[in-house]
Amino acid sequence: MSLFVAVRPSDEATEDLEDVISRLRRLPQAADLRWQPAWQWHVTVAFLGDPPDDADAGVIERLDRLESEPPLAGLRLAGSGCFGRQIVWVGLEEGGALARLATLASSIPRLLRGSGVTIDRRPWRPHLTVARARRGDGRPAADLLADYSSPPWSTDELLLIRSTGGPRPEHRVVHRVALSG
Repeated sequence: MSLFVAVRPSDEATEDLEDVISRLRRLPQAADLRWQPAWQWHVTVAFLGDPPDDADAGVIERLDRLESEPPLAGLRLAGSGCFGRQIVWVGLEEGGALARLATLASSIPRLLRGSGVTIDRRPWRPHLTVARARRGDGRPAADLLADYSSPPWSTDELLLIRSTGGPRPEHRVVHRVALSG
C-alpha cells in the first residue's frame, strides 16, 4: 500500500489522450505494452511511501493548509518518454502552470514534517504513466507519443490517494484538498 498526493487531468484531456492511445495500441511498437486504464491516470505531486492507516488524519490536517492556494489553470499534457525501458509516460508542458504545480510539490515535504510519513526525496519528475512493457522495450511506443499535446486543463483540487498494488491495483481517494485561493 502507498499514499500519494496527485492531480488528475480534466475529462477533456483524458478523453483526448485515450483517443490517441486507442490508435497506438494497434501498432506493432505497442504490442507488448500493458496500458494503464484512464481511471488510474494521475500526476503524482508527492509520494508519501507506505505510512500506517492512522497517519491519514495528520496528513489531511496538514494538506488542508494548501486550501488558500489558487486553482491551477493552463496545465497541458505534452511529450513522452520512458523510465528505463519499461515505464512509458506522458509529461507536462513547461510553463507557468507547471511552475506553480512544482511550487506546490516542493511545499508538501515541509507541510508534512512530523506527520509520520516519509516523503520520497527523489527529484520530482511530473508525468502521467500510460503503459508498462511486459517484456521488451517501451521506448518505441514513447517515441510515437513524443509530439503529443493535450488540450489545456485546470484543476481546483489536490487528491490524497491510497494505492494498493497486485494483480488488481486500486486507487482510493482518501481526501480532496480544494484549491480555492
